[in-house]
Amino acid sequence: MPVSGEEAREARKARRQEGRRKAILAAARAVLVRGGVTGLTLEAVAAEADLSKPSLFYYFRSKEELVGELAVEGLAREVEVLEAAVASASGGVEALAALVRAKVDLYAEDLDAFRVVYLWPQFLGRQSGSQRERVYALSARLNDALEARLQADARAGRLAPGFQPRRLANVAWTVAHGLLSLVAGLENAGGNTRYTLLQLRDEACALLLRTGVR
Repeated sequence: MPVSGEEAREARKARRQEGRRKAILAAARAVLVRGGVTGLTLEAVAAEADLSKPSLFYYFRSKEELVGELAVEGLAREVEVLEAAVASASGGVEALAALVRAKVDLYAEDLDAFRVVYLWPQFLGRQSGSQRERVYALSARLNDALEARLQADARAGRLAPGFQPRRLANVAWTVAHGLLSLVAGLENAGGNTRYTLLQLRDEACALLLRTGVR
C-alpha cells in the first residue's frame, strides 16, 4: 500500500526526534564522564548537544530523567550481551561463569559505562516509575534465562546439592558487579587492586564452576 504524504512526513519527524534524543543522551554521557554528577546540568547538556534549553526540555525535563534513561539503555545493552553468553554456554553451571566473564569484559575497558548504569544514578535520586519498570523487566528476563539453564542442570543431576538456581543466578550477577564496583571505586580514588580485574574475573569463574558442578 502506498505511503501517504502525511505518513511520510510523520515518519521523517519521528526519525529526526529519535536522532535528536540519541544526540542528547550522548551529550549527557559526555558531560557526566567529563565532570561527574556535580558537573551535570541541563545547561551543560544543552550546550554539549548544541541545543537551546527549551529544546532539551522537550525531550527530558530533568537531569535525573536524563541519567535514568542513560542507565536503562545501558542496562538493556548489557542484558543483550549477557543473554547471549548464557545461551551459548554448554550448561547452566557454565552459564554462571559465562555471565561473570561477559559482564566484566563488557565494562573492563570502559568503566565509565559501568558508572553510567550503576553508580552515578545513585547520586541523583530514584528513577521514574516507567524507568524502574523497564529495569525490573530487563533484570527478570536475564535471571529467568539463567535460572532455566540451571534448572536443566538440576534435573540432569549436574547441579551440586543444596544450590537454588535463582539464588545462584543472583550470586553470579552480584559477583561480577562487585568486582567492577571495586575496581571502579579504587580507580576514582587513585588506587588499584593487587590483582588485575581480569585475574579476579578468572578466579571468580573458576570458583563458580568448582562449587556448582556435582
